[in-house]
Formats: sequence, C-alpha cells, structure tokens
Amino acid sequence: MKMKRFYMFGLAALLAVGVPTGTAGTARAAAAENDTAALPVSSAQPAAIQAAAVQRVQMGQADQLWVPLFGSRAADQGSIEKTAAVVNLLLKNAKPSTEQLVGEDAFFATSVDVMLTDGTDINLQFKDSQYVLIQVGEDKYIAQDATAIKEFYALLAAVSPQTDVSTHKPAIGQTVRISGSDAGNYEGTVRIFVETSGSSGGYRTAMGVDYPSKRALLVYTAHYSEARYDFQFTMPAYGEAIDGTFKPITPGTYDLYIDTGWRRSSRSVTVAPPAAPTLTINGVAVNDPALAPIVLNGVMLLPMRALAEAFGWYVRWDGTDKAAFVSTQPDTQGFNPGRGAALSLWVNSKQLTGANAKPVIVNGRVYLPMRATAEAFGFQLTWTPSVRSALLVIKPQLLDEGAYAGEAKKLAATKLLNSYVNAMNGRDAAALGQLFVKNGTPAQSFEIIGQRLITSVRSVTFEDRPGGALLAYVTFSYLFDPYGNKSGTPGIVFMQENGAWKISDVD
Repeated sequence: MKMKRFYMFGLAALLAVGVPTGTAGTARAAAAENDTAALPVSSAQPAAIQAAAVQRVQMGQADQLWVPLFGSRAADQGSIEKTAAVVNLLLKNAKPSTEQLVGEDAFFATSVDVMLTDGTDINLQFKDSQYVLIQVGEDKYIAQDATAIKEFYALLAAVSPQTDVSTHKPAIGQTVRISGSDAGNYEGTVRIFVETSGSSGGYRTAMGVDYPSKRALLVYTAHYSEARYDFQFTMPAYGEAIDGTFKPITPGTYDLYIDTGWRRSSRSVTVAPPAAPTLTINGVAVNDPALAPIVLNGVMLLPMRALAEAFGWYVRWDGTDKAAFVSTQPDTQGFNPGRGAALSLWVNSKQLTGANAKPVIVNGRVYLPMRATAEAFGFQLTWTPSVRSALLVIKPQLLDEGAYAGEAKKLAATKLLNSYVNAMNGRDAAALGQLFVKNGTPAQSFEIIGQRLITSVRSVTFEDRPGGALLAYVTFSYLFDPYGNKSGTPGIVFMQENGAWKISDVD
C-alpha cells in the first residue's frame, strides 16, 4: 500500500533530476546586492567541528524534513561522524561571502542545520551542485566542493523518513503495530486518526489537539522519543470525535492518519468487524484477557474480580447466599441480606433487580451484567450492533470532600486531589497547570502515561510537613497503564502560594 506524504518535493525527485545548476539564485542574489552588501563578512577561517560536539543535525528541502540526528542517540553516531567530516571539508574551503539565496531559490534549496553543544549553529544551503552557502553564527561564507556535496546527498538518502503500518486490513480488536522515523523533535506525541473520505481541513480542539478534519476520529495516542516511534495498539470500536464524544468506527474504508505534530502521513485501510464482542472504555479498546466480555442471551457480562480490580471496587461472593457484593467502600460490616433462592447482585448494599440484573457463574467464575452494574455506578453504556461492541464511559471514584469539612487544610488538599484526577484523566494541561505552584509540574507527562486512566482514589493519608506544608500518600487505581500497573501510591505535597493552597510536587 503506497504511503501518502504531505510535502511538495522529496529526496527521490532530487536524486532523479540532480541538483539544480542554473543561475537563478545568483541572479536574484545580484538583484538584492543593495541588501546583502550590509551583511557582515568574516575574514577569519571557520574552525573545524568535532563529531562529539554535535548536538543535533536537521536536514530539509522545501517543506520536507529528514529524520533528525541526535548526538545523544547511539544509533546516529555513524551518520553524525559522516556529517562532521563533510562539514569540515566545506569549512576548509570556505571563503567570506555576502551572497544569499532569496525567494523560491531559498525555499527549495536543500539545507542542513548543525547545532553544537556550545550553542553554535552552522547552517548550510546548497546553491547548486558546486557551491554551498554557509553561515556560522553571524559569519557568512561560500564553499565550492562538488565531491562533498555529493557525499551529503548520499547521507540524505540514508536518513530518509520512513513509516510502516503492520496491516492495511485491521479488524476491530486486532493489534496494529506502527513504527516510524518521521517525527521532528527529540520527543513528543504521535496521534492516530481514522477518517472517512471527503474534503479535509485542520481543526484544533479546545484541548489543543489538531484533527485532520471534523470527520476524523482519534483512536490512539503514543509517545515518541529521538524522533522515532514503534508501538502497538488495539484497533478500537470507537474513536474520539473533535467534540470529545466517542463515535463507532463502522467497518469500511478509512484513511489512517499518523500525526507526529511535525509531519502527517496516511494510508488507506479497511477496518473489518471484530471476531468477538469487544469492550471499549473511554475510547480505549480493552485487550486484557482477564476483562474479556461474554454475551449470554443478549446480555454482556464481565468477570467480577477483574472488573473490581480495574475500577478499584471491593467485591465479595457469598456462595452460601448466592450473592455478589460490589462496593466502592470496604465491606467492614460484612453485610448479609439473608439466604435467597436465586442469584443476586448488590451494589453499595442495594440489590439490583430485573431479569438482566443477576450475576452469572460461567466455568466457576462470577460474571456481572455490565449494563445493570454500569447504571448502578452512574456510568454510561452503549451497545453498537454494527461493531458488536460496547462503549463504557466512566467517571473516577473521587474522595468524599464532606469527610474533611471541619479541617480546612485537608479539605483544600482533597479538593485539589479530586481536581488533579479529573485533569489527568481529561488530559487538560491548562486545568492541571492551575493546580500547581509556579514552576510546579506533575510527576509524569501525558505522553509518558499514555492512555492510563485513574479509575478511583482508593485511600489517602495526610501528614503535616515543616513550614505548614501537607503531604498526602494517595492510592490510585489505574486502568490502561502502559507499564501494567494496577495501582500506585504517589506522595503529593501541598503548600500555600499567595494565600491559596496548591500542589507543589508529585513524586
């Protein structure tokens, strides 16, 4: 499947036709002689550079950028050494010059930026197959070396950006692997969208996420490092629309967009229906076998123990009374409704009634009816027959602020904790920033935590700290943690700033 790329001219075109040897650039530069005459000219020969001193190399032509090379990346060392060697050949032949490329000649010229660890920036612009314009800091030069220029183009071919998708016929619930080297920064976010055919135009959400069009659905977000990425995700049955709602991905043909924030590429894919019923929670496909749903008599069921672990619930199965107990708080009283003739489900000490509100035992495991359980906890559940999937939209279980009504400091911290959970789950950087003292940051960025959700605040313990600060050890329950963690207990420090309580640190 041919990959579409969104730039005007590629390396293949350069290599096919050769480097331009016309004189248009010189003519335009001559026309701008009055402007260039005032430019500073260095009489000193530029110094050679060391490969070990190279921090980053960025090559580009028009609106196409090649894969950056980083001095900190071991795999780039060979290319950086070649770059330094060619740059030194050109610097050795450099002569002071006021010449510059302007207009289209400047835009379409191949360029190389070499940034050194001491802050020096060396910029090279290839004028034609013989000459290179060089700027070192504020000093400007020109160098003639056809051999060095040819070696640079060979290097460009070696670092041409690549993107690969493991399948162009993904089924809902199937694992898809995407790898690439077409990001422009050292680290950042890559987003995967699916979009039906039609006119496109960029749109930015209130959360600052750029969508390729209003029809696009966001299906996955991953972190990239060193301008490269390699990750797997489960094709979900639902994607996040530009308005923040989740919409089904009906089987059919889509454009799959891979957006690094620097470059966007796409390929046509055919999304197939799932092999078995699937569950999506807040837009994320559930691929944990322990949470695999089953459907009996038209009712979706989920395993009680795995479900409780995922959401931080407390559960108990009473085989004698044939009752399943689910609660957001520990069952310290050992609630016992009495022996019943049929299976029963109790949520927060209240029995759920109705034909589709009974637990089911399958192969020795207790399963809960998903819809009845979700409604009891205030969640939204949508079943979409076209994708044989259910969408569960959850809200985290937060701390009871009323429990600290008489303790001003703890009450302020509790409110901040609840707001912190909502901001982290909502990926709301602006709201998160308002919770912290000046220059304070959360322990992990959104890119690092991936699609992780905080499903509940299980417990909190407060300790007074010197200077009036307050330390809270908080136990969170996690879902979709990229490292497989089901829970975590960070220490969160609160302090006053300008009379208001804020978060100062999250370990």
